[in-house]
Amino acid sequence: MELKELIERYQAGMNQVYRRVNILLKEKIHSDITTDQFATLQYIFKNKKCTSTDIANEFGIGKSAVTAQINRLFDKQLIERERDENDRRVIYLHVTEQGIDFVQYTEKALFKELGRYLTNFDKEEIFTFIESLEKLAKVMNED
Repeated sequence: MELKELIERYQAGMNQVYRRVNILLKEKIHSDITTDQFATLQYIFKNKKCTSTDIANEFGIGKSAVTAQINRLFDKQLIERERDENDRRVIYLHVTEQGIDFVQYTEKALFKELGRYLTNFDKEEIFTFIESLEKLAKVMNED
C-alpha cells in the first residue's frame, strides 16, 4: 500500500471518529458544547490553573481560537479568569465548581458511550492501537 493511501485512510478514520464523538457529545450528553470546547475545559480541569498560551501550545491552535473557546466557556460559567498579581497581563484560567461537575458528568457519560464501541475489540487490539497512536505522537513531537 502506498504512503499516500495510508495517510488518507488515517485521516479519514480520525475524521470519522472525531465527528462521531462530536455527535455523541451534542446529541446524547450536552447539546451546548463542542468537542474542542470540552477538550479545552478538560485540559484546564486537569492542569488546575493555566493560561490561554498553554492551551494554544497543547492543542497547536491559534490564540484567537483559544480566546473564542475560553469566552464561550466563561459565558457558560464553566471557567473563571484570574489575573496574575505580579504581571497583570497574565490571566490564569481555572474551572468553576459548576465546571468541575460538568467535566465529571460529561466524562462519565462519554466514557460509557465510547465504551460501548470498544466492546467490539479485544484488549490486545485496544492496547496495540493506543500504543501505536502514542508512538506516533511521540515521534511527531520529537521532530
